[in-house]
Amino acid sequence: MKCIAYVSRVPISNRTIRMPTGLSDIVSVSRKHNPKSQITGIISYRDGQYLQVLEGPYLEVDKLMSKIASDPRHEDLWVFLDVRVIKRSFNNWAVSVFDFVDQGNFFNAFIENNSAVLNSFNESQQRRIQPFIDIKKSDTVPEKYYEGKDLRLLAWPDLNNESQPQMIMNLCIKLTKKPYSFNALADSGEFGSHHQVTQIIREFDRLGLLSVTEPAPIHEQTVNEKKPNKFYGAIKKFLGMR
Repeated sequence: MKCIAYVSRVPISNRTIRMPTGLSDIVSVSRKHNPKSQITGIISYRDGQYLQVLEGPYLEVDKLMSKIASDPRHEDLWVFLDVRVIKRSFNNWAVSVFDFVDQGNFFNAFIENNSAVLNSFNESQQRRIQPFIDIKKSDTVPEKYYEGKDLRLLAWPDLNNESQPQMIMNLCIKLTKKPYSFNALADSGEFGSHHQVTQIIREFDRLGLLSVTEPAPIHEQTVNEKKPNKFYGAIKKFLGMR
């Protein structure tokens, strides 16, 4: 299975402006034909450009991309992602119009899974994709980076800027006393889901407030056997006790 993602410019209309006049047709055709080809994905429009992500069998995705490349509703098409995938990012999406506000978590996961490619873009490419993906914001550590690590706060964030100041304060107290295991923090459920805890910790890290270290090795305590006292040993021997 593969994933292809591209951006394209909408052709300029007679009014010398770019309008997504073909978007409804693209979506209706996709919903009709893509389920048969086992293709899923999203499409979105911003600032005169389409962004589309397609996932599915190699042959079917390539065939569809060939059609899109020759479609007059697309200009200056740039395929910025063409990779093999094991798992779909938009498993239940029959190539639907994507709302970044309501479905942000889906798209954030897609960005995170492909951050290595996105962070390799030059300035021109970053500007091209900026309406959909903020490369600077996507330059974050992977979701699993903190797993198995110990965390400790070096300073507190400004609680006036937090949407849940009491919860963040409780978390800060916990992370200030001593290094605390990320796994224990995420598993407790005290500060939200695993993903939510990761997002909070990631923001602390981005602000330079966090120390992330490998856990200290656990040394087994050994009980030192006392060597027999020679004087008492001699007394016991004299008294016939040994």
